[in-house]
Amino acid sequence: MKEKQIVSEWTGLKGKIMARFLNSPFRTLIEVWLLGLPRSTFLNEVSRRIHSDAIVLDVGSGSGYFSLAIAKELNVSKVICFDLSEVMLQRLKHKAKKEDVENKIQIMNGEASSLKLDDGSVDLVVSNFVLHEVSNPESVLLEMIRVLKSDRWVIITDFLSNTLLGKMEVRAHSKEAHGPFDTRELESLFNKAGLKEIKVFVEKRWIIGIGKK
Repeated sequence: MKEKQIVSEWTGLKGKIMARFLNSPFRTLIEVWLLGLPRSTFLNEVSRRIHSDAIVLDVGSGSGYFSLAIAKELNVSKVICFDLSEVMLQRLKHKAKKEDVENKIQIMNGEASSLKLDDGSVDLVVSNFVLHEVSNPESVLLEMIRVLKSDRWVIITDFLSNTLLGKMEVRAHSKEAHGPFDTRELESLFNKAGLKEIKVFVEKRWIIGIGKK
């Protein structure tokens, strides 16, 4: 039997509209200023855990809201932007060129549960607002850890369950999607994956998880 291929929901006109919104001043206004998106906290956590010329993997990069910020604001050699939606990645490519960081951006298309990278090939793995969308967060996290070098870090941000935003996300995605996490569940996921020095905390309506391979 032929294996079912996973197709991104961000395709066609819907994908183009969301690709523009997710990397626009409107998102900054809504999520950062009104809803307290922990963008600066995330970037601070990233900067503390990378060395000069690090290779960063952004799993589910979308149109590059976080990827481009890492490339522009932090001293990294390369940001590998991995996403299932080709529409999102095309928008990211356009933005990277416009913001003069295309030399730091590598675009890859595929599923988060099957990253097309060698074992231990990246210095840091980040993923923002993606884990709640997948049906198998355990295998996705293990795949992130596989491509990570020893003693390096994974940083995940997502919607927090039991909030209005979290409940809205549950309704917005398919029944197969895992849905948002609470701190206990995300910490358990990190522990089962074998991560060390785990730190899971809440910032306003968001959850951030950090662990070391």
